[in-house]
Amino acid sequence: MKSKFIAAMLIVLSLLGFNSQSHAAERALVEGSDYEIVSPKGTKSPEVYEFFSYACGACYSMESFVTQFKKDNADTKIIPVPTDLGHQQWQIYIKAYYLGELLGVLDQSHAKIFHRVNIEKKHIIKDKDLKEFFVGLGVDPAKFDAANKSFSLNAKIRKAKQLVKTYRISATPTFVVNQQYKLDNRALGTTEMINIAIKELSQIK
Repeated sequence: MKSKFIAAMLIVLSLLGFNSQSHAAERALVEGSDYEIVSPKGTKSPEVYEFFSYACGACYSMESFVTQFKKDNADTKIIPVPTDLGHQQWQIYIKAYYLGELLGVLDQSHAKIFHRVNIEKKHIIKDKDLKEFFVGLGVDPAKFDAANKSFSLNAKIRKAKQLVKTYRISATPTFVVNQQYKLDNRALGTTEMINIAIKELSQIK
């Protein structure tokens, strides 16, 4: 029940705050509130880990911001990191993301899975569902089977889970800038402030 309440609150926050950029006033960032320093040293070039889940309504709401940010800031590398936040039923969505990557259809599968789960309300439950979905995108069934059993897939999943532990991710969506700063979306309040935080903390001018 607690996890469902948190998820619901994130969705409400996304509707009330994250998409209300026109009403946000630019302000100075506050360390310890708007963001947390999680490492003494950062990366040499701008990058952002985007911790998310296809089953997270707030993540779906945030995707339009992420898409626009990529267009406006081509020099900043956005690295999506799928997570289950301890929800067993979300584990398959970690696999779904990386299968799209391995099968070369991520540009299609990423948006379509978000839409399927959050708008069509059709959850992916088993590997059978995943296979039907990717075959529907034109993926050869044998290639899907090979990717689904591959060492590469398991390695990507392990790395994602390790990143969640490293940065102590307890909610989605969460952004970690330059592997050094973890943003607090609730404190920042709007996508405008999230945009400002990412640019300032990654030293984008």
